[in-house]
Amino acid sequence: MQTYYFTEKGYEKLRKEIEELERYLKNDIASEIATARDHGDLRENAEYESAKMKQANYMAKLNALKEKLMNAQVIRKEDLPPDIVTLGKTVKIQDVATGETVQYTILGDGETDIDNGIISYQSPLARALMKHSVGDEVEVQLPRGTKTYKILEIEYYEG
Repeated sequence: MQTYYFTEKGYEKLRKEIEELERYLKNDIASEIATARDHGDLRENAEYESAKMKQANYMAKLNALKEKLMNAQVIRKEDLPPDIVTLGKTVKIQDVATGETVQYTILGDGETDIDNGIISYQSPLARALMKHSVGDEVEVQLPRGTKTYKILEIEYYEG
């Protein structure tokens, strides 16, 4: 059994997504199937087959989300040490080779938004930074090679 880690906001977002998906399957997809069924012979009804395939895809997605919810562990700010990199933190790092600084927020699955600097705790960068403190230099194996980053700041994510 895999544990999935979420902030409180991420957990609530997942719960709402499941509710919306269940409503969609119950109302909209069921209606599409009923309408397609009314068009005649089901063996030659592409509209019916398409609606059933759509239903199966959404059911698979729903089941995967429900598994995450069942195996979710919510990480609360008060449970996190303030001075090390963990899930639920915003980290400012500097590329040792170039001097370039970037800031990332490390959150759980379903909360990532790379355009806004929010990465998954399962990403290579986040995994490498975890459990390190301000001033530490961390070597990170990235898809385009190895980089070394210095941790400049660590803050709780207030999202």
